[in-house]
Amino acid sequence: MDEKQRIIENIVSLEWEMFTAVNEGEARANCQEDRITFDGMRTAQFSAWPAEAITSYQDDLLNARQCGRNLVEEKYIHMMETTEPARYAALLTRVAVPSDAVRSRAHEVADILLEQTRILFENYPYISGNGRPLYSALDFCSISVETYQFSELLTYSEKTLLALGEHVAALEKSGVSLARVILENTVRFYGYESLDTAEKAAKVRADKLGIQVSFGCCSCEECEI
Repeated sequence: MDEKQRIIENIVSLEWEMFTAVNEGEARANCQEDRITFDGMRTAQFSAWPAEAITSYQDDLLNARQCGRNLVEEKYIHMMETTEPARYAALLTRVAVPSDAVRSRAHEVADILLEQTRILFENYPYISGNGRPLYSALDFCSISVETYQFSELLTYSEKTLLALGEHVAALEKSGVSLARVILENTVRFYGYESLDTAEKAAKVRADKLGIQVSFGCCSCEECEI
């Protein structure tokens, strides 16, 4: 195992520790019992990051744990800023409020990733559009990619955001989409050779079930992942 893979495994373990501690003392969600899927999805993301960014993010997680912070819980609280403003205000004391610099860098990265994801929604509607809605305007139905992504970025340090932002920008210049690389890693985790293969399989399943692909939201139940 190389050093990058070792760091990724440590990151995912630290995140899992925080993830399973969310709502501690209450009934656990089904996803909090599914370590295999959690590991696969998070590894797909971090495998697409450069060494500088994953090393910095590992430091973010370790520093947070030492301070008694739960970055995964903070991500979920940030999501409430648009979905449940009153609850968000009540829980703000449990969040390290991001600095203006962090917010600015998070916006820069989020804007690029959102546009990349929009293109994926257009080109691979069955594997991209079959989960969360894309834009935060649809948060009333299910947490959007836009809100989820930005909320997670707000939990990163400025150092991590800088490294990630430089990576995203460098990939863009060379015509590579980070969002696409992450999706490619994700479909490989599910056993598919490529996005095209996964898209065809998803379309067959959708056709058999009579599922309509939409970039909007018809009902909250249909938007649940």
